[in-house]
Amino acid sequence: MAGFAAAIGLLVAPTVVDAAAQQIVFQLVDEEAPWEFVDPCTGIAVHGLGIENGTVRITDLGAKGYHLRLAVTGVADLYDDEDNLVGTWTYRLRFLDQYPPGGQGAVHMSASGPVVYETGESAILHVFHQHVFSKGDVEKFPARDTAACGGRT
Repeated sequence: MAGFAAAIGLLVAPTVVDAAAQQIVFQLVDEEAPWEFVDPCTGIAVHGLGIENGTVRITDLGAKGYHLRLAVTGVADLYDDEDNLVGTWTYRLRFLDQYPPGGQGAVHMSASGPVVYETGESAILHVFHQHVFSKGDVEKFPARDTAACGGRT
């Protein structure tokens, strides 16, 4: 996901000319999105490739920066380090990237939804990322990646 966000960030970098806000909206259809994290329900490091559909909204504020909002639904088969299928995760993902002048901004990503394991068990899996920058693209708060497990049956 970070790679996609970075690529879009390069496309909508603030322009030098201060112009009226411009809204750019486009749809993602069957977009591939890589995942890699430690599953908090099992303690196993998992990876997989999600297939996502949804909307990207970019508000270009010219010299005042931009705001990017991504709202998608996705499905990812999750595998362990030996490429054994661990389970299938169906999720809703929200991604926000705010970039005001001088690089002062924040990136936030939250994805959650049910995961069904190969064992027949299920749970609600939540994956979270937050990163806040000061002026000049210097970290104000270091990146924080967390994951939580709930409703395990």
